[in-house]
This record gives sequence, C-alpha cells and structure tokens, in this order.
Amino acid sequence: MIIMAIDMSGDRCSIGISQNQTMLAESSTYARMRHLPKVMPQIDYTLKQADKKIQDVDLFCAVSGPGSWTGIRIAITMLKTFSHTLSKPCVTVDSLSALACNIRFVSPMVYTILDAARKQVYCAGFDCQTSIPKRVESSALKKMDLFLQELSKPAILVGDAIKAYPEITQQLQNQSITIAPESVNRILISHVIEMGFHKYQETGSEDVHSLSPVYLQKTDAERNFVEKKES
Repeated sequence: MIIMAIDMSGDRCSIGISQNQTMLAESSTYARMRHLPKVMPQIDYTLKQADKKIQDVDLFCAVSGPGSWTGIRIAITMLKTFSHTLSKPCVTVDSLSALACNIRFVSPMVYTILDAARKQVYCAGFDCQTSIPKRVESSALKKMDLFLQELSKPAILVGDAIKAYPEITQQLQNQSITIAPESVNRILISHVIEMGFHKYQETGSEDVHSLSPVYLQKTDAERNFVEKKES
C-alpha cells in the first residue's frame, strides 16, 4: 500500500510517502503563515523523489489539528480533494497523538503539549508503553498554569510548548517530570503515516464529506467578532 501524508499543523509543511510501511520520500520546509503557496510544489517534489504519481497513492492521510488554523484547514482541504477526485480512502491523525509517537515504550505518562498562544497549551495524556500510544486524557485547551497544576506525576513532557514557555522547565525542576529534548518536540511525518495506516486498518476510510479540522479554540477573527458583537 502506498500512503501519502500531509502535516501543516505547525510552522512547517511536511509531506511523506511510504510503500508497504517503508518510507520512500519525505520533505519538510519552514512555512509559517505561507502554507498554501508551498504545499503543491512540495507534494510534486516529494512524489518525484519517491518516483510515484499522485494516482499511485492508495491512502491519503493528514494531520487534522489542533495547531495552525490556516495550515490544518489547507491540509484537510487537500485531503478531501485528493480522496474525492481520485476515489481513494482517507484518514486523519490528530497532532497530539502523532507527537506522542516520539516517546514510546516508556512507563510514565506522556503529555504532549503544543503552544496555543496567550499562555495556553493544547494538551493530552498518553500511555506510551506499546508501539501505538493510547490516549488516557482527552485533548484540551488549557491555561499553562492550570496544565502544570493538573499534571500526573511521574510524567514525560514533549512538544513545542516547552521551547515557547521556558517557565515550564523552571517550574517543574525536581518534580519527577522529564522534559523531552528539543530534537523530539516536532511531529515526524513518518509517524503520521504509521498512525494513519493503523487507523485505516482499525476503522477503514473516513467519510470524506464529514472531515473537518480540529481547532479546540476560536480563531482570532471569530473571537474579535464575538467581542465586538457583545460590546
């Protein structure tokens, strides 16, 4: 099975292609606020590197969020377009689950935390003792201080919020909390493919018409509109 994955949930645009669970090609470029003009050329480039055509892909998958509103909206649109146009199955993978794949075969709880701006984090808790992370605590948007208060210990923290908020490391010193190194704080496109394939085996293709991004909070435009309406 040939799988193509798209991840634009963060500040990078990442594309990966695998065949029979072996990576053929992958690419990742910095694309903060410029996902749209980069994605199609990058897909074309990655397909050429894999020596494949878009029609060869058997399963499409994309990261559905939470994360960059613009990025995940574009990724889901691309996923729906490819799946519908080519009559191929598709699945989504949430960003917090994909990130949890970076820390596996460990006994402490693994918390994935992504920067949600305004001293907030997108977070979830996982049991990562096996190859497929099992969600123990649901995805949520929390104030950073509240997240730190509610942490179960011992635990491992992984995600870009660690770099965004240095006070996380400062506050959790000597508290049975392991802070993952920066090298594993980004989603790997190979893990998106792995999780997507597992999900497809378990539940089959998702309904292309019902796919939607996972935001967990309103966009700035929506928030400003509500504030103006209420004032």
